[in-house]
Amino acid sequence: MSLWITIACIVLLLLHHGNAFAKRRDEVLVIPRGDVTKASVDYIGMTDILATLNALYLNGHYSMMKKHIDEYNKKYPVVKEILYFTAIINMYQNKHEDALNNLYVALALEPAYSRSLNAIGYVYANRRQWQQALSHFLLAHRANTYNAFITYNIAILHYLNIDYAHAAAWAYKAIDDKPNFARGCDVYACSMYWQQKYDIAIEYWGRALQLGLDEDRVYYNRACAYFALENYNDCIADCTKVLKKNSKHFDALMLMAYAHFLLKDYDAALKACNNALKIQTNNIFAAVLRALCMGKKNEQIGKDMLVAALGPLEDADRVGIQLLQYFQYTIIDPPAVFMLY
Repeated sequence: MSLWITIACIVLLLLHHGNAFAKRRDEVLVIPRGDVTKASVDYIGMTDILATLNALYLNGHYSMMKKHIDEYNKKYPVVKEILYFTAIINMYQNKHEDALNNLYVALALEPAYSRSLNAIGYVYANRRQWQQALSHFLLAHRANTYNAFITYNIAILHYLNIDYAHAAAWAYKAIDDKPNFARGCDVYACSMYWQQKYDIAIEYWGRALQLGLDEDRVYYNRACAYFALENYNDCIADCTKVLKKNSKHFDALMLMAYAHFLLKDYDAALKACNNALKIQTNNIFAAVLRALCMGKKNEQIGKDMLVAALGPLEDADRVGIQLLQYFQYTIIDPPAVFMLY
């Protein structure tokens, strides 16, 4: 008999606790039981449209986004993501004021929304309103500390304003957050080059190339760093790679010619000078260097060519050598392109 009484007590306790749990769950959900199924379907519909918009956005299909935004706005309440995607379409249509309006409304919904903060910085940066851009990029970084694209934007902004120390620091952080970030390696290398840290610049341009940034600009920049270190053979090797991609790259031809000249390979230097003069027929440095190279093969012809380039001068060889000391070679800056994400 006592066993049955015990079982009955246990059943009553279970029923009591089950009802209490059910009551607390209803209070947390707030949604009446009859609307739970409908609410779930609506939520799924919202997230499906947002996911579709995000996929279109990340793949650059901006023209396809509007119909999905319109569909969302007919059915669901405004959220920060919809305002952000609307701003992206505004930018795609060059309606930058409309974009800023939508981005600021998104921030009103969530002040720490890093996508909007970064996008506002993006608009200002492309207007060359540097201070406004930097302040918003920094706010975006504070809200999303490990996003390499935000950090990259801060780095390239400092670089464009000739603050190479800060550019290097921010680019290094971007690489740290995203080790396969070729653009980050490029900006870091450029920043280190201008600080005369040529070995580090060479290393990071090498990384950028390995990561797929296979551009003639990168090879040329690394050639400049090799030249600065008087590593003329590697300089020539990189100039050769540049010219395979762009046979009319004047700066690479001139740098190659000068490197060959310093290595006393006058035939190779002469060939590069001739090719350079086909591109810029009146370039004084190319004409003088060609004359000096020719003078090593035939003194009289070399002097005649120097007279043609410089006019009648006494000690024309010495004047030509002095002129070459003013030959300027310099890296090509990374493109001033900011990133959304």
